[in-house]
Amino acid sequence: MKDDVIKKVALDIGNNGIKLLVGEMSSDFQRISVTNYVKTKSKGISKSLIENPEALAETLREAIGKAESIESPITKLSLALGGPGILSATVNVKSSFPEKEIEKTDMDNLLRQAKRQIFKGREGQYRILYKEVYNKKLDNSGIVRQPIGMVGKELQADIHLVYVDDSYVQKFIQVVNKIGIDIDRIYLNSYASAKGTLYEETKKMGVAHVDIGYGSTSIVILKSGKVLYAKTKPIGEMHYISDLSIMLKIPKEGAEEILKKLKNKQVEADNTIRYGAKKVTLREIKDIILARTGDIINFIGSAIDESGFNGVLAKGIVLTGGAVEIEGVAEQIATRSGYLTRKMLPIPLKGLKDAFYSDAVVIGVFLEDMEREYKASIEETKEANKVKKEKIKEETTSNNKINDKKMDRK
Repeated sequence: MKDDVIKKVALDIGNNGIKLLVGEMSSDFQRISVTNYVKTKSKGISKSLIENPEALAETLREAIGKAESIESPITKLSLALGGPGILSATVNVKSSFPEKEIEKTDMDNLLRQAKRQIFKGREGQYRILYKEVYNKKLDNSGIVRQPIGMVGKELQADIHLVYVDDSYVQKFIQVVNKIGIDIDRIYLNSYASAKGTLYEETKKMGVAHVDIGYGSTSIVILKSGKVLYAKTKPIGEMHYISDLSIMLKIPKEGAEEILKKLKNKQVEADNTIRYGAKKVTLREIKDIILARTGDIINFIGSAIDESGFNGVLAKGIVLTGGAVEIEGVAEQIATRSGYLTRKMLPIPLKGLKDAFYSDAVVIGVFLEDMEREYKASIEETKEANKVKKEKIKEETTSNNKINDKKMDRK
């Protein structure tokens, strides 16, 4: 690795495929690019649960082998996790004390209170994948952006946590460690997908980001750049495949072939799709897809209503994930959801051509890692400048004292 770049490795372990992205950013944070991208079929995982750790580890080892080189070995990476076990909760917490200057420890105390309320004394059982502190207030004032450094006697905030059972996370950590790789960070899958898809203006104005993947559909609601709600349901492309297989009385492989041809618009002149000697009408295929998409639409609608944020979606619904490539899925959601709805491909990156909807998560992990590096550098510079100013102030004070003494002697 060159000394003037920051290197990051992002991993998305999906139910149908594994994606490993290697990229770098210049040390001045002006240039970012992808240097390698590997996709391979996943094994040992189904419905976001590890069923065969050895098989999954072997698949990861294969992907790592394709992506690394002698000059640039992969020793650590970041990944995103999701699945139906993901839980989300928001609580309002408050802390009172004698009037004083608010410190970071006071904000930390609010977070501890939130954990106690949400986890009910079982903090060690869960892993927080995303947290957001918003609607911060000091005393009886309105919302303040940053209370630290202000003076007051009562601090409150709304705290949103997205979490999962830690035993679930540990199984993935063990598989990655098994092949000699350390984990840098673990992100919420649906947040990473939104990060890899949405631009800042969309996240600021309010949007429901929906990722319809192979094994599950995830929704996150964002406003003012913050995730306010998250939910996942185990329904996705694999269910379309299962429905086609059952209804058309064909094997799973045949259903996968038909769905792939539908995505690629490989339709016969008589509006049929061929599987071997069998020809299935486009109408029959779309009717089966229509029924399953109805379940996804119901989930999206109920999740938005349950969140209580249905009034803040100025940018409507944004769809991504591999299943939105299926003809008719996005169109049906747009027709029935009642919101402005559109598909969005991942944010384009130099070095990565023809990114698909299914690439959003791994791109989001990579972008989040790089953004954290940038923010850490900014904070480091601020701290260095603060120390420098304090040193100059001390030297000035010392010089003034020396000059005062000289004047006294005169």
